[in-house]
Amino acid sequence: MLSYGFLRLRIYLAPDTMRLTDYTDYSLRVMLYLALRRDEISTIQEISDAYGISKNHLMKVVQRLGELGWVDTIRGRNGGLRLGPNSLELSVGAVVRETESDFALVGCFPDEHGGRRSCVIEPQCRLKHALAAAREAFLAELDRHTVGELAQPAGELTGLLGMAPITFVSRTAAARHAPSSEH
Repeated sequence: MLSYGFLRLRIYLAPDTMRLTDYTDYSLRVMLYLALRRDEISTIQEISDAYGISKNHLMKVVQRLGELGWVDTIRGRNGGLRLGPNSLELSVGAVVRETESDFALVGCFPDEHGGRRSCVIEPQCRLKHALAAAREAFLAELDRHTVGELAQPAGELTGLLGMAPITFVSRTAAARHAPSSEH
Protein backbone atom coordinates (compact mmCIF):
# COMPACT_ATOMS: atom_id res chain seq x y z
CA MET A 1 0.00 0.00 0.00
CA LEU A 2 1.38 3.41 -0.98
CA SER A 3 0.36 6.52 0.98
CA TYR A 4 0.74 10.10 -0.17
CA GLY A 5 -0.89 12.33 2.47
CA PHE A 6 -4.61 11.76 2.12
CA LEU A 7 -4.23 9.59 -0.99
CA ARG A 8 -3.82 5.84 -0.53
CA LEU A 9 -3.12 3.51 -3.39
CA ARG A 10 -3.27 -0.24 -3.25
CA ILE A 11 -1.16 -1.80 -6.00
CA TYR A 12 -1.69 -5.37 -7.13
CA LEU A 13 0.82 -6.95 -9.45
CA ALA A 14 -0.09 -9.75 -11.75
CA PRO A 15 1.84 -12.94 -10.93
CA ASP A 16 3.99 -12.59 -14.06
CA THR A 17 4.69 -8.85 -13.83
CA MET A 18 8.38 -8.00 -14.30
CA ARG A 19 9.21 -11.66 -14.25
CA LEU A 20 12.35 -13.15 -15.75
CA THR A 21 12.00 -16.15 -18.02
CA ASP A 22 12.86 -19.64 -16.80
CA TYR A 23 15.75 -19.54 -19.29
CA THR A 24 17.30 -16.56 -17.50
CA ASP A 25 16.58 -18.09 -14.09
CA TYR A 26 18.26 -21.33 -15.10
CA SER A 27 21.22 -19.45 -16.58
CA LEU A 28 21.78 -17.67 -13.27
CA ARG A 29 21.41 -20.94 -11.37
CA VAL A 30 24.00 -22.69 -13.57
CA MET A 31 26.42 -19.79 -13.11
CA LEU A 32 25.89 -19.86 -9.34
CA TYR A 33 26.39 -23.62 -9.12
CA LEU A 34 29.60 -23.45 -11.14
CA ALA A 35 30.82 -20.47 -9.11
CA LEU A 36 30.47 -22.59 -5.98
CA ARG A 37 32.49 -25.38 -7.62
CA ARG A 38 35.19 -22.97 -8.84
CA ASP A 39 37.61 -24.92 -11.05
CA GLU A 40 36.07 -28.35 -10.45
CA ILE A 41 34.23 -30.10 -13.27
CA SER A 42 30.46 -30.45 -12.88
CA THR A 43 27.88 -32.20 -15.01
CA ILE A 44 24.52 -31.04 -16.25
CA GLN A 45 23.02 -34.01 -14.41
CA GLU A 46 24.50 -32.81 -11.10
CA ILE A 47 23.07 -29.34 -11.63
CA SER A 48 19.72 -30.80 -12.67
CA ASP A 49 19.59 -32.95 -9.54
CA ALA A 50 20.68 -30.12 -7.23
CA TYR A 51 17.95 -27.73 -8.40
CA GLY A 52 15.31 -30.22 -9.51
CA ILE A 53 15.33 -28.75 -13.03
CA SER A 54 14.90 -30.56 -16.34
CA LYS A 55 18.22 -31.75 -17.76
CA ASN A 56 16.96 -30.97 -21.30
CA HIS A 57 16.31 -27.31 -20.41
CA LEU A 58 19.75 -27.05 -18.81
CA MET A 59 21.45 -28.44 -21.92
CA LYS A 60 20.12 -25.50 -23.96
CA VAL A 61 21.16 -23.03 -21.27
CA VAL A 62 24.66 -24.48 -20.96
CA GLN A 63 25.13 -24.43 -24.73
CA ARG A 64 24.40 -20.69 -24.80
CA LEU A 65 26.56 -19.94 -21.76
CA GLY A 66 29.38 -21.81 -23.49
CA GLU A 67 28.90 -19.79 -26.69
CA LEU A 68 29.17 -16.62 -24.62
CA GLY A 69 32.46 -17.88 -23.13
CA TRP A 70 31.07 -17.82 -19.58
CA VAL A 71 31.17 -21.60 -19.16
CA ASP A 72 33.88 -23.96 -20.37
CA THR A 73 32.49 -27.22 -21.70
CA ILE A 74 34.74 -30.27 -21.68
CA ARG A 75 33.81 -33.13 -23.98
CA GLY A 76 34.57 -36.78 -23.45
CA ARG A 77 34.10 -39.50 -20.89
CA ASN A 78 35.30 -37.41 -17.96
CA GLY A 79 33.91 -34.19 -19.40
CA GLY A 80 31.54 -31.68 -17.96
CA LEU A 81 31.58 -27.98 -17.41
CA ARG A 82 33.13 -25.32 -15.23
CA LEU A 83 32.94 -21.59 -14.90
CA GLY A 84 34.91 -19.78 -17.59
CA PRO A 85 37.79 -17.44 -16.85
CA ASN A 86 36.68 -14.07 -15.46
CA SER A 87 33.07 -15.24 -15.09
CA LEU A 88 33.13 -14.63 -11.33
CA GLU A 89 33.46 -10.90 -12.10
CA LEU A 90 30.55 -10.96 -14.55
CA SER A 91 27.64 -8.78 -13.46
CA VAL A 92 24.24 -10.34 -12.90
CA GLY A 93 22.87 -7.59 -15.15
CA ALA A 94 25.07 -8.77 -18.02
CA VAL A 95 23.76 -12.34 -17.63
CA VAL A 96 20.16 -11.12 -17.56
CA ARG A 97 20.63 -8.89 -20.63
CA GLU A 98 22.12 -11.78 -22.64
CA THR A 99 19.59 -14.40 -21.62
CA GLU A 100 16.34 -12.46 -21.30
CA SER A 101 14.55 -12.22 -24.62
CA ASP A 102 12.18 -9.32 -24.05
CA PHE A 103 12.30 -6.20 -21.89
CA ALA A 104 9.18 -4.64 -23.42
CA LEU A 105 7.15 -3.99 -20.29
CA VAL A 106 4.20 -2.59 -22.24
CA GLY A 107 2.99 -2.91 -25.81
CA CYS A 108 4.35 0.46 -26.97
CA PHE A 109 7.94 -0.58 -26.12
CA PRO A 110 9.85 -2.26 -28.93
CA ASP A 111 9.99 -6.04 -28.44
CA GLU A 112 12.98 -8.27 -29.25
CA HIS A 113 12.06 -8.07 -32.95
CA GLY A 114 11.64 -4.28 -32.96
CA GLY A 115 7.87 -4.48 -33.23
CA ARG A 116 5.55 -2.45 -31.05
CA ARG A 117 1.89 -1.56 -30.82
CA SER A 118 0.78 1.97 -31.38
CA CYS A 119 -1.13 3.84 -28.69
CA VAL A 120 -3.36 6.90 -29.09
CA ILE A 121 -1.86 8.67 -26.05
CA GLU A 122 1.75 7.99 -26.97
CA PRO A 123 2.61 11.63 -27.85
CA GLN A 124 1.70 12.72 -24.30
CA CYS A 125 2.29 9.52 -22.35
CA ARG A 126 4.44 9.80 -19.25
CA LEU A 127 3.89 6.20 -18.19
CA LYS A 128 6.28 4.83 -20.81
CA HIS A 129 9.03 7.08 -19.45
CA ALA A 130 8.37 5.93 -15.87
CA LEU A 131 8.40 2.28 -16.94
CA ALA A 132 11.56 2.74 -18.98
CA ALA A 133 13.24 4.35 -15.96
CA ALA A 134 12.07 1.48 -13.74
CA ARG A 135 13.48 -1.08 -16.19
CA GLU A 136 16.82 0.74 -16.28
CA ALA A 137 16.91 0.97 -12.47
CA PHE A 138 16.21 -2.78 -12.26
CA LEU A 139 19.12 -3.57 -14.59
CA ALA A 140 21.38 -1.02 -12.88
CA GLU A 141 20.78 -2.77 -9.54
CA LEU A 142 21.64 -6.14 -11.10
CA ASP A 143 24.81 -4.58 -12.54
CA ARG A 144 25.96 -3.86 -8.98
CA HIS A 145 26.23 -7.60 -8.21
CA THR A 146 28.58 -10.21 -9.64
CA VAL A 147 28.31 -13.94 -10.16
CA GLY A 148 31.08 -14.36 -7.58
CA GLU A 149 29.07 -12.40 -4.98
CA LEU A 150 26.07 -14.67 -5.54
CA ALA A 151 28.20 -17.63 -4.46
CA GLN A 152 28.63 -16.28 -0.92
CA PRO A 153 28.42 -17.63 1.72
CA ALA A 154 29.63 -20.73 -0.08
CA GLY A 155 29.33 -23.16 2.83
CA GLU A 156 25.63 -22.59 3.37
CA LEU A 157 24.81 -22.62 -0.35
CA THR A 158 26.71 -25.83 -1.02
CA GLY A 159 24.80 -27.48 1.81
CA LEU A 160 21.44 -26.38 0.39
CA LEU A 161 22.42 -27.73 -3.04
CA GLY A 162 23.59 -31.06 -1.61
CA MET A 163 27.20 -30.42 -2.61
CA ALA A 164 30.19 -31.44 -0.53
CA PRO A 165 31.67 -28.28 0.97
CA ILE A 166 34.78 -27.04 -0.78
CA THR A 167 37.55 -25.67 1.41
CA PHE A 168 40.01 -23.30 -0.15
CA VAL A 169 43.51 -23.68 1.26
CA SER A 170 46.33 -21.23 0.68
CA ARG A 171 49.41 -22.53 -1.09
CA THR A 172 51.59 -22.01 1.99
CA ALA A 173 49.20 -24.04 4.17
CA ALA A 174 49.04 -26.75 1.52
CA ALA A 175 52.85 -26.88 1.33
CA ARG A 176 53.06 -27.26 5.14
CA HIS A 177 50.70 -30.25 5.10
CA ALA A 178 52.10 -31.93 1.99
CA PRO A 179 53.94 -35.22 2.59
CA SER A 180 57.66 -34.79 2.70
CA SER A 181 59.80 -36.47 0.02
CA GLU A 182 62.63 -36.91 2.55
CA HIS A 183 63.11 -40.31 4.21
